[in-house]
Amino acid sequence: MHLIAMKRFVPAVAASVVLSACFTYIPIEPGQVEPGTSVRARVSPSAGARIAPLLGATDARRLDGRVISQSSDTLIVEIPTVIVDTREFGRTPNQRVSIPRTDLLELEVRKLDRFRTASVVAGTATILATSLIRALKGEPGREPLPGGGGTDAIVFSIRWP
Repeated sequence: MHLIAMKRFVPAVAASVVLSACFTYIPIEPGQVEPGTSVRARVSPSAGARIAPLLGATDARRLDGRVISQSSDTLIVEIPTVIVDTREFGRTPNQRVSIPRTDLLELEVRKLDRFRTASVVAGTATILATSLIRALKGEPGREPLPGGGGTDAIVFSIRWP
């Protein structure tokens, strides 16, 4: 890839990476969340220390999972775990965790960010279209000679400083 093309390509890739987060998290009250909703919960350090061994994690103060049920004082969330024992291959790698409301510092729901999603799709489409047009068009100065040009054509390139 030429240096000029690289200078155009790198910012496009960097912008795609920055905009690739198509979801955003919005704070919600624990009483408003429905079972089956994907949530991110921030819990107290003591609750994180209690939950970490259940998940096979070293730090469990931020939990991403799905709400199973809730009561007035407890929220039950299903959270992906780390499988350490290979004999448990067929097991679903999720753990249901009970979080007392007193240990729940913050609860957020994941929502689709339409602007970011549209930006990623538009950026990807632009990059693909540009690449396709350049591939079909060819590079200037590298077109075949008029009249076929065949393999017996000799081309000299002279450059002046």
